[in-house]
Amino acid sequence: MREADRPDEMPLPAGRMTQGIARRGDQLLRPMGPWSAAVHEYLLHLESVGFTGAPRLLGAENGQEVLTFLDGDVAADPQWRPGRGHRLPGHARSEESLTGAAKLVRQLHEAAAGFVPVNVDYRFHPHPPLPGEVISHGDLGPWNTVYRDGVPVAFIDWDSAGPVDPVVELAAAAWTFVPLAPPGQLRQAGFDPLPDLPARLRLFVDAYGLADRCAILPALRLCKLVAVDRVRCAPVDAAGAADALEYHARELRWLHRVSLDLEHAL
Repeated sequence: MREADRPDEMPLPAGRMTQGIARRGDQLLRPMGPWSAAVHEYLLHLESVGFTGAPRLLGAENGQEVLTFLDGDVAADPQWRPGRGHRLPGHARSEESLTGAAKLVRQLHEAAAGFVPVNVDYRFHPHPPLPGEVISHGDLGPWNTVYRDGVPVAFIDWDSAGPVDPVVELAAAAWTFVPLAPPGQLRQAGFDPLPDLPARLRLFVDAYGLADRCAILPALRLCKLVAVDRVRCAPVDAAGAADALEYHARELRWLHRVSLDLEHAL
């Protein structure tokens, strides 16, 4: 009998990268990978410094990690694919939600500061954090965020955790939470009327507390190049990899077209 088929376990929808997730009461069971020990060390650190925006590690059993289940709403879109706007519920499109996400990212980066891992077998580019880097989530977005009363309270799915420049991760989060996308994708995401993206980007970086707002601009490009490199590790076939690479190329071309508008707002 599969673990998720046990009577006391309820299968949950698969994420973008992970399948075989189940809930058992107030616990979450997820399959482990070669990177899990490094992620577990990090989650234990976050717990030790009082960061409440991540699940707690409870243990492991039968090849699965056991985490605390975080109640709330997750803005997942099962219809999403590269090139399509990620459908967001109304609360995830609000300015309150946008600033809340930025503040939660800031809390995460502050909690990670000073963490020196023993295990660095992370999923992508395993290495100790370089000067200026912290260990962080690695895949921030509404689909990996728990909302309560419309406000982000926690991040889930930490399999992509690893070393990152905090500003680069903030930029990656801006792409997904603002979200930075052309009009067609924004409509697919549920925005009507279309939002003022430069103003929302400024609101996001101000809520995070970025001292130099313009530092986000080169980071918006760099984080997409990081995403391109990760395609080689994604669980997709050749056609899926091509779709992902073409999607990132379109994002970078769009960013080039709107860069001056973003810069003027900052």
